[in-house]
Amino acid sequence: MHGWWTASYVVLWLLVLALALLVIALARQVGTLHLRLGPRGALEIDGEGPPLGDAPEPVDVPDLDGRPVAVGGPGAARLLLFVSPGCPVCHDVMPALGAAARAGGLAPLLIADVRAADARPLVEDRRINAPLVPAPELAERYSIPGTPFAVILDDLGVVRAKGTVNNLEQLEGLVETAKRRVEQPVGVAPE
Repeated sequence: MHGWWTASYVVLWLLVLALALLVIALARQVGTLHLRLGPRGALEIDGEGPPLGDAPEPVDVPDLDGRPVAVGGPGAARLLLFVSPGCPVCHDVMPALGAAARAGGLAPLLIADVRAADARPLVEDRRINAPLVPAPELAERYSIPGTPFAVILDDLGVVRAKGTVNNLEQLEGLVETAKRRVEQPVGVAPE
């Protein structure tokens, strides 16, 4: 009886080692697949956010320092990034806002979905080159489903691109999408 127990114990350990090798091989394949797919574009869903081609009503709201900021309407093309203090992904995306906006010739604007007192931690200890507007009513007006969410308005205040963004690549992709849509001839359906 002692020989059978030893044999079964050895067989079980061999099976455990084989399974461990299989898990390592599968993890390597998943990593390879992840690298091949590359970064995904911003998640642009028709029913979320302001409709493409729509021009939301312009609103004047104060930024964190009390200066008035015009959101919407004719003027400089804008990259609006809606953020929330409790969103860790927002903290990762916010530093990329200035670079993405500069690349697209847009004026960057951070919009917090909380009041001024709760929004201040968003910019403390961070180098954000954009005004911060604490305006939860704007998030509601623009039908923002969650944060971080970007909306790109052209110089007439028309929504050219929108979507949930999780990194710099997605933000840059959204800026490029907006550029393509602005350059499209009239009468051609947007992508």
